[in-house]
Amino acid sequence: MYCEKCGMSVPDGAIVCDVCGAVITQSENVTPVENKEEIYAAAKQFQRPSIPEPEEKPQKRELPFLGFIGALVGAAIGGASIILFSQAGYIASISGLILAVCTIKGYKLLGRRISKKGALICAILILVTPYIADRLDWAISIYQAFADEGATLARAFAVVPDFLKEGYIQKDVYIKNLLMVYAFAALGALGTLQDLFKNNRT
Repeated sequence: MYCEKCGMSVPDGAIVCDVCGAVITQSENVTPVENKEEIYAAAKQFQRPSIPEPEEKPQKRELPFLGFIGALVGAAIGGASIILFSQAGYIASISGLILAVCTIKGYKLLGRRISKKGALICAILILVTPYIADRLDWAISIYQAFADEGATLARAFAVVPDFLKEGYIQKDVYIKNLLMVYAFAALGALGTLQDLFKNNRT
């Protein structure tokens, strides 16, 4: 049988024409249309409903100031871990990982997302914090040694370079420990930033 609208052949018992979408009346059987242009014109009239494309989620806007505050808190936690590990007699280098992860995650937590600007802020804090924390660690040791003589923590912090210069603190040990902290901090920072930037693109 044939469609009475476009003349195309349709299977027996069909309800709708596959070409033009017209309803087929079972009682009629029309002659096929030989003019192909008429067939194409009739077929164009039948349009299937288009499926809307899924909307893209809008990216969160970065908040650099809040991100800096979060990174600062994270760096403080990392610096405290450097001191605590060292004062407890453990190798403090592993705390470099804690420093990097806490700093970057702190920025992301309050800043909502991290860009190259945020990564630069975190990198500066990761560079500065180990130096301050390591010097404070030595200052605590000096303070504890000279507390009976009226030493203060601030004074102990100030004389750390003098102790290094005069050999009371072994320079090679001091530099080696600091470099180990930086090495672990770099590993933690690279891995964490790589994961965050991947998440930003998805």
